[in-house]
Amino acid sequence: MWPRSDALAREGVDVPGQVSVAGYDDSPLSRLVHVNLTTVSQNAEEQARQAVARVVERLDSGRDEPATVALEPALVVRGTTGPPRAD
Repeated sequence: MWPRSDALAREGVDVPGQVSVAGYDDSPLSRLVHVNLTTVSQNAEEQARQAVARVVERLDSGRDEPATVALEPALVVRGTTGPPRAD
């Protein structure tokens, strides 16, 4: 599925002139030059590292209590968002 910004542009909507569009997962698709989607990175690599570390901790150390890890999301500004319009 193409990002909404691409569908809007194909319909003649000026992105980001008329509307800003943002995604939520910073997928490789969002980084393509013609997509250039502003997105929130949830750092999938670090999520995977932390998940594996918790599994290893549980298997090697016998941890049986739940573990919580909070990762900071980051806004990755690209070409699909602009400043607010003063109407």
